[in-house]
Amino acid sequence: MRKFLRHLVMGFKHDTVAWLETLVVAIISTYVWTRSGVLLPNSHDSFLWPIIGPLLISLRYGFAKGVICALAMSAMLAALLERSNLIEYFPSYISVGMMLIIMIAGEFRDQWDDITQKNLAEFEYINQRRASLAQSYQLLKVSHDQLEQRTAGQTVSLRASVSELQKIATLHNERRLEFLGEPILNLLSEIGGIEVGGIYSVDSKDTVHGKQRAGYEKLNPLPHAEIGTDHLLDTSDPMFKDMMERKQLLSPAKLDEHHTHSSRYQLCIPMVDTHDDLQGCIVAESAKFFMLTPANIALLSLVANHAADLLCDAIVAPILQESDKEAFLRYIDRAEQNRLNQGIDSTLVYCVDHVGTHHETLQSIVKFRRGADVYWSFTTSSGKPALAVLLPLTNASHAAQYVGRLEKLLQDDLGDHRNEVSIWGPWVIDRDDQDIDVAMRELGIVNDHMAIFASHRY
Repeated sequence: MRKFLRHLVMGFKHDTVAWLETLVVAIISTYVWTRSGVLLPNSHDSFLWPIIGPLLISLRYGFAKGVICALAMSAMLAALLERSNLIEYFPSYISVGMMLIIMIAGEFRDQWDDITQKNLAEFEYINQRRASLAQSYQLLKVSHDQLEQRTAGQTVSLRASVSELQKIATLHNERRLEFLGEPILNLLSEIGGIEVGGIYSVDSKDTVHGKQRAGYEKLNPLPHAEIGTDHLLDTSDPMFKDMMERKQLLSPAKLDEHHTHSSRYQLCIPMVDTHDDLQGCIVAESAKFFMLTPANIALLSLVANHAADLLCDAIVAPILQESDKEAFLRYIDRAEQNRLNQGIDSTLVYCVDHVGTHHETLQSIVKFRRGADVYWSFTTSSGKPALAVLLPLTNASHAAQYVGRLEKLLQDDLGDHRNEVSIWGPWVIDRDDQDIDVAMRELGIVNDHMAIFASHRY
């Protein structure tokens, strides 16, 4: 019924049906015209009811069909009057007036239809845009939810988590993995989506008959922490053995399409300190595969290596002293490798006291230290106090913000003597090696390791 009413008001979309309707209306209107009193001589009181037919056609289908309907009516009426020898009674003035009314109505309908079609097209476009925006919003919401789930993989929260690990490590001088095992495993599970796995310690100093054992034989088979259920350590697993031998993170996500995964583990993560000693490892049977992106895998390796530094026997101090020069250079070497192998930026900044009277100001810079940052206090070749700052997980933009905070600190502390302490950098490791090498030579620092890396690249 609703469809019939719509066709009754709006007309038929099929052109053949519309023309058939026009012809039928013309015939009916002509018949009504012949039966009306309009054709009578001296008739001035009757309304021209037959005009309603072509008028409706004109309003439903437009100018062309309305005019054709009116012309058909006039032609059929003239033919009937001619046949009855009453052609002199043909109301020509009424036919002309009817034609004008039909033409005006048809032109109005065509203009109205053009405006309506334009509005409908715009409305359809707006609906499409709305649907597209709604879909984009849903995708953005899902992406945002997933991003929140991987917050630990982002730089700011990662530094906060690493800082918490360092605080725990400073409270214990030995057997640190017993206290750090669960926090380390939880942090890595947040980054890599580990669902089933465990963390194990490795005694790199264990020997038998004066000889160091093979890698996996130094492993403590009891996990210090586990996540999920049904975790099992299999020292004969090929990926596990390969990880222990190469001291590199392994995952099926890093395999190409020509290699098959034959291991029970989804992740094997070594914990290698700056001395290249294996302090422990994490093995995981199950991990959320969509979280094993190249960026997250790089972060897993970086966090595991930093955790290894916290597990070694060395005292965890917030700042390295001048005698720890080799340790600082090893940290730079690791930053170099992280940049070369995993594309993770690290930056280097130097602060130099040119008059030697602002030791406390240099020490106050340590309060800006974040969890993974490495500070080294040393004396330049010209006898000036200096402070070197290595900022892992920090690109040039974030390092510039760090330098901006240092500038404000120095301005507040030194006032008019601000120029007596200079800031060198920031420089991105591997990208700005030439600038770093020049600075190290001016400061009297020898870095043979970086020279070796540079020679390999060039």
